[in-house]
Amino acid sequence: MTTDPNSVSRRGLFGAAGKATVVAGIAGGITAPFRGLGGVAWAADALPKTVKKWVLTKNVGDDLKLTLDHLKMVEEPMPAPKQGEALIQVLITNIHSGTRNLMKAGGSTKVGETDKTNYACARVLQSRDKTYKEGDLIACQAGWNTYQITSSDWPQVGSKPEFALVDELNGTLSRTDYVFRPVMVKQYKPDVLLDVFGTSGLTAYYGMRECGPIMPRDRVAVAGTTGSVGAMAAQICKAKGAYVVGFGGGPDRTKWVTDTFGLDKALDYRAKDLDAQLKAAFPTGIDVYCDGVGGPLSESIAKLMNRDSRYFSYGSSAAIYADLQPDYKASAEKSAGMFGMSKTVAAIIKERNIKLEAWNQAVWAQDRIEAENKLSQLVNTGKLKPVNTVVRGIENAPKGIISQYDGTNPYGKLQLQFAD
Repeated sequence: MTTDPNSVSRRGLFGAAGKATVVAGIAGGITAPFRGLGGVAWAADALPKTVKKWVLTKNVGDDLKLTLDHLKMVEEPMPAPKQGEALIQVLITNIHSGTRNLMKAGGSTKVGETDKTNYACARVLQSRDKTYKEGDLIACQAGWNTYQITSSDWPQVGSKPEFALVDELNGTLSRTDYVFRPVMVKQYKPDVLLDVFGTSGLTAYYGMRECGPIMPRDRVAVAGTTGSVGAMAAQICKAKGAYVVGFGGGPDRTKWVTDTFGLDKALDYRAKDLDAQLKAAFPTGIDVYCDGVGGPLSESIAKLMNRDSRYFSYGSSAAIYADLQPDYKASAEKSAGMFGMSKTVAAIIKERNIKLEAWNQAVWAQDRIEAENKLSQLVNTGKLKPVNTVVRGIENAPKGIISQYDGTNPYGKLQLQFAD
């Protein structure tokens, strides 16, 4: 059980021996057997000889059914870093909602390869890199593997000149790869660093900032409140004194939302009388909507949005989990269309002059330090509770990945922990 009083423990889905375990902190990381100038010097015999890695055995079909047969574990020789590279141990990775789609034919995860797009927290073991020093805890992209090579000189796909200042800030050629500040490493465990101060927390912070200022008079609806971004967005709005209504699938999950976050209400989005419940919860209409869902729920909520209100769209879990495709493909709100916005919602936004925000958090990467400082204030004062579901052990990675889609619906961010 985590000892952090500001965090919410969720029972791990699979323990190292196949038993259920609780979320465990790994802030202690790894104990270095040797120390030298410039960081932690790892002797060759302190490392295993091989790297354990999960790779794709066959593409996921159009039915999007993901099974254990799609993945297998392989072992490869431990790599040695070349000039400009670093050897890292992957401590913990996030599983994002689009993982399954990347396994389809034509996706970025090729047969025989691992998914290299996971946002991860890793320890630098050996370094010949200009930015990553031995002993650093870093944010980076990683595969489903215990160790790998990385480099601060590897450019991010789609990197643009306007982010040159971000590259300079990070000391890398990526907006999302950087060394965690030492003070943050001292305060927070890797699972919290990867969630609250990773893509989920930053999405929630920037989204509510751009839809702000959030005022006590605001009436806020937050979809996907049992998910990572929604959980934090709801808490951020509640910390501002707003009236906040969350959503969950079933009475147990709606009760969890109100009990855990102290929201004013939580509605079951599966309820047959949802429209009536929405009208009762928002008798004067909705001022702010945080939408990571799309689909029918967002249409019902949009119908109650006030003129000149604010709408933040960042995801489309209705399409991802229900295997639906949005019927709204492209227009001036192309990004929101990609996130699952329907024609009905788009028409309401235009007719009521609703301010629309729809983007990936990386566009605000220049403000990362600001976001970390503000989020840490909320965590340290107990106004923001980190929530995640951690699956422990490299051997349990496939079961954890599948749990994203098999109906068990993990609370908060789903994470795979590879090292204690």
